[in-house]
Amino acid sequence: MDALKREFAGMYRTTCTQRCPHCFNQEDDFYVRKILDGHKLLKWSDMKQVLLDAKKIGLESVKFLGIGEIFKIPDLFNILDDLRQMEIKIGIFTKGTALGDDKIAKDCGYEGIETAEELVRKLSEYENVSILLGGNSFVPEIQDRMVGCGKDGGVTSYTEKRDYALKLLIKYGFNDPAKGKRLALVAAPVTPEVSDETVVMYEWAMHRNITVITIPTMVSGKGTDELEWLLGQFETNKELISRYDENNTLTREERYVKWLADFYSDIYVSAINMGITDLDTLKKEGISGYAGAAKCQQMHNGMYIRLPGTVQECPGRCVGAEIADDIRDKCLLATWIGSKNYDRKDDCRALCAVKMKNLTGTDVKVCDCCTVYDNVGSMPLELERDTLIAVEQKISRGAEENV
Repeated sequence: MDALKREFAGMYRTTCTQRCPHCFNQEDDFYVRKILDGHKLLKWSDMKQVLLDAKKIGLESVKFLGIGEIFKIPDLFNILDDLRQMEIKIGIFTKGTALGDDKIAKDCGYEGIETAEELVRKLSEYENVSILLGGNSFVPEIQDRMVGCGKDGGVTSYTEKRDYALKLLIKYGFNDPAKGKRLALVAAPVTPEVSDETVVMYEWAMHRNITVITIPTMVSGKGTDELEWLLGQFETNKELISRYDENNTLTREERYVKWLADFYSDIYVSAINMGITDLDTLKKEGISGYAGAAKCQQMHNGMYIRLPGTVQECPGRCVGAEIADDIRDKCLLATWIGSKNYDRKDDCRALCAVKMKNLTGTDVKVCDCCTVYDNVGSMPLELERDTLIAVEQKISRGAEENV
């Protein structure tokens, strides 16, 4: 098993240019267990058949989450051609190194592609393609650390490459309003170190028809191990303690929730000021786990298919709660109808999984369809309540200051 784990981990060194400590897909134990149980990794021919079956029951779009960097796939443009022919929209998650560095772009091995600009230009010809570009910070020291710059052969000077990729994507119209929203910045994970900058990034991007995807409460990949690290920040970081607990009377969990409410409310005040929403709508519809953007529809409209064929309700890492063990062994329609996503109520509060339900010791309620896994639930009502209160207070203060 150890040898297989090393072999599988080695895939990342050849399929990805980053060494992100929070990597969404670096769950070696999960994949190794599946392989030992006899699972074979999905090929594109397998996945193409699944998509053709899904089209029959209404599939409109898919997302590529990994493993590794999508632009390391030699057959990528053949896949994009197939998706275009099937009239399926595709969102590609990427850190953007191949889109912002000539050498990396050339090393991808695509025929006729010698530079990053040529790669972006070719991508722009596919109107069904959207790019979800990693973006935690514009400060190189911070951003480079968050993608593991230089570790174990990982990319160096990442921020410089990412920023150039962003410029090229804008140059070739990925944020052109006439073509819809085809460009997003994925600001995940959100930590106290970058949360203030994330708010600024949100305002900058939304003014340019670029969505910002940021969900600090989501559980995914190795992020499930980061909650304790985050809580520790509110136990040892004097600046955070002073900011959220001036009298030093709260628990670390209570300080953490105050930070989240502060972050979410800052985002929503910005959204209100930009005319994206208003306070009455926010009170009626509630806050979204994706701060300042539409609520996630994965829990109503999607399934997550992993490389060994395993199907889960959501990318929010619910290992051990699979809908199907292998999509190749079970009819897709039966898998979908048998999932909890199929018949969720219209008012379902599913805002992506969070490990927060009992942090503050209060009686936090979530809807029944979200209390599926141990220590995981939907957006806690106390956080939504505190965020709405903070939004009203900040708007009121702003109005007084402008008088």
